[in-house]
Amino acid sequence: MRLLKSLLFAGLAVFAVACSASTDSSAGSYELGKQFQVVREPAPADSKRISVEEFFCFCCPHCYAVDPAIEAWRKKKAADVDFTFVPNTLGRPDGEVQARAFYIAQALGVEDKIHLPLFQAIHEQRMPMAALPAVRDLFTSAAGVKPEDFDQLSSSFVVDANLRKAEGEARSYGIASTPTIVVGGKYSVSGGSPELTKILDFLVDKVRKERKS
Repeated sequence: MRLLKSLLFAGLAVFAVACSASTDSSAGSYELGKQFQVVREPAPADSKRISVEEFFCFCCPHCYAVDPAIEAWRKKKAADVDFTFVPNTLGRPDGEVQARAFYIAQALGVEDKIHLPLFQAIHEQRMPMAALPAVRDLFTSAAGVKPEDFDQLSSSFVVDANLRKAEGEARSYGIASTPTIVVGGKYSVSGGSPELTKILDFLVDKVRKERKS
């Protein structure tokens, strides 16, 4: 089973990279317009904290492929960095269901118990997870969530508000595909980049220096 998962991750990683433009940045120097971009509408800067937001969709195979690298980077990020997952619907009904599931999990405090199992259900077990009843079953089996608690939150004001906020932020930034990571509310990088985590470190340092100057 471990061998199968390793091969699956490797295959998905290759697939993700194959769909991205190749880069030549062996010296660790990255250029605006090549390895990273400026978002359409930069967010107001926070002088003390640096935001890193991954716009993702559970149904996106590229997002699943890059997730292990993102998780590893999160554990080693600098103390002044705040990382946030931001679900994006990709304009798809199943994407909307899965984004709603993200915020239901957040409201219940079970994000860590749902994040990977939901990815695995879709991409390993080939379960579409395109309707709330199927997602509710996963919440029960993976996180012990009571069905009635899930149902109560599934159409709640807080979940609806978070969905609207996430979609509005994606439009403001000009997010056109997933995964896309936005650093400091200003710079974006494609999650398919073969040097993703190095570029994230570069951009975090760039934002930090710009705010000090």
